[in-house]
Amino acid sequence: MAKPAATRALGAARTRASAVSASTLPWLSIRAGALVDSRGQPLRLIGLRSEGDGAPCDLQALMAGVPAGQRCVSLPLRVVAQLTPAALARLDETIAALAEAGAYSLLRVDARLWLHGHHLKLARRYAGHSAVMFALLGRERLADKLLRALLALRAWHPAACVWLPLESARSACASLPDPRVGLLWDAVRPQAPRAPGLAGGLRAPLLLDGWQPNPRHPLADDRLMRLCQQGGIGWLARCDAAAMSPGPERTRSARLLPDRWQLAWQRALFHSLQPPTGDGPPAA
Repeated sequence: MAKPAATRALGAARTRASAVSASTLPWLSIRAGALVDSRGQPLRLIGLRSEGDGAPCDLQALMAGVPAGQRCVSLPLRVVAQLTPAALARLDETIAALAEAGAYSLLRVDARLWLHGHHLKLARRYAGHSAVMFALLGRERLADKLLRALLALRAWHPAACVWLPLESARSACASLPDPRVGLLWDAVRPQAPRAPGLAGGLRAPLLLDGWQPNPRHPLADDRLMRLCQQGGIGWLARCDAAAMSPGPERTRSARLLPDRWQLAWQRALFHSLQPPTGDGPPAA
């Protein structure tokens, strides 16, 4: 006998709620200017910045060298269409798959969404999910509004691990005695903060977001990775999901790019995850 539509809808809603709240990854928090795990141990995140709607298809292979619980993939949320029930269900599935692979999801919420309060919908939805973090994006002129958006998000989700753009975090760093925010340095469109803007406010974890491994300049990448390691700076490498996806329809040049990108990626991991000794792997 078929179940009534209302009963099926209730069951589906419970299944979605269970999927959203389930995660074996420990909660992360920002204390005394450091990103720490549930035991209070400092850590830095290493992973990928996805430019598409989901995670790269070969995530397990790419992240094999990164310890579980230190992995992170940032997911862009730019338009309201990404917050429809169907789109959020797909996002739930992506987050669950990443968590199963030992990776945190960093939701990069564009200003056009949080300015209209849509980040609060996400905060309510993922308040019980330890594998979800939030990044509120916005240029320097939105610094004061970013502070209000941060406080509103924390009202719904007090345990949220929140990242703000480096150039726009001055209000939070200056106004709050302990802002408990991470600083997101957008390597795709970098902007240096004004000197007075973050005076005394750089005691916060830093995440280099959207760094692009460059197979043509391996020594420059090596230097950057060593600096990140010495400074405890995490990084997310920019990953074009379409370019990284396999498929016979792709051109030869499109197939070569991922191969070279992965060589540069592996070299970056070598210099990030162990003390820099010797000459390292061969140049990509």
